[in-house]
Formats: sequence, C-alpha cells, structure tokens
Amino acid sequence: MLMKKTDSLLLIIDVQERLAPAMENPREVINGCATLLGVARELAIPCIITEQYPQGLGRTMIDLRNETAADVKYYSKLEFSCLKNDKIASEIKHNKKRQIIIAGVETHICVVQTAIELQAAGYEVFVVSNACSSRKQLQHVLGLQRLMHSGVEVVSSEMVIFEWLEKAGTEEFKSITRKYVI
Repeated sequence: MLMKKTDSLLLIIDVQERLAPAMENPREVINGCATLLGVARELAIPCIITEQYPQGLGRTMIDLRNETAADVKYYSKLEFSCLKNDKIASEIKHNKKRQIIIAGVETHICVVQTAIELQAAGYEVFVVSNACSSRKQLQHVLGLQRLMHSGVEVVSSEMVIFEWLEKAGTEEFKSITRKYVI
C-alpha cells in the first residue's frame, strides 16, 4: 500500500528539548521530523505532536515547532503508547484518517507501542526510520525489526514525501523538493 496525502495523519512522538539530544543520532531525527512537519504543512496533512512528561523533558524541539502549521495540536502524556492516552486516541479517531505516519522517539518504546496498537486498531501504520531514534543504536534497530515482524511498514522520509506528492511537475512538487529534498 502507498501513503496518500488525503488518507494520512502525521504523528510526531516526544521529540523534546531534554530527550532528543540524548538520542543516538539527534540531528537526524530532529531534521527528519521537522522536514515531515514542513511538508505536511504545505500539503495540508493533519498532524499531532506528543510530549512525554513535558515538565521534566521539556517542550518539543524548536526546529519542529518552527515547521508546524498553526492548527497542530500538542498533547502531553505519561503513557508510552499514544493510544493509551484518551485525548490523543480521541484526536486520532476524530481526524478520520486511515493511514498514520509515525516519527519520533524512542523507537523501541513509545514508537513501537503506539504503532503496534494503531495497527491492531485497524489503521495502516508507517514508521519513518530516519526520523526515529533511541538512546542506543541497538534499541533503535531492534525496535524497527519488531515493527517489521509485526507487519508495520518501515519507510524513509523521502518515501513519505514522494508518495504524498504522487507526481513530478506540479507546483507542490517544485516547492517541496526545493525546500525539503536533498
């Protein structure tokens, strides 16, 4: 199955001031998530951003906040799976999108638990490998392997972008590839 912009919701998990810098590749995950948010903003794809215990781990990284559309909602949580948080689960359901594209941290904890539960709830789930990370590379790799063995699609940010765009030559294609595709 391909990702379609009309069917997609972007879920960014816990890329926060005191958590993101502790990741194995912090700049890669921050840049990847910021890029996805910027493209989603340009294509009018709904987004949800979560923050794990923001009182202790800080707000979402400024790089991401600078790329978000004005209507993007931020949700604080204590649960590892976003579906265990009633407000986030309700917002996902309210958006009525069947494809959930996930990026963030930590791959082996919040990303894995959220993705597997979303899949079990009937969503088509895509985890963006180069926009996710864990504190240790082994945990990130094991998380991605678990997702693949569970039937969750593991993709790259360019796969997401080009599947959302669908074709070259449009104004959207020119604008987005100029700004976001290296």
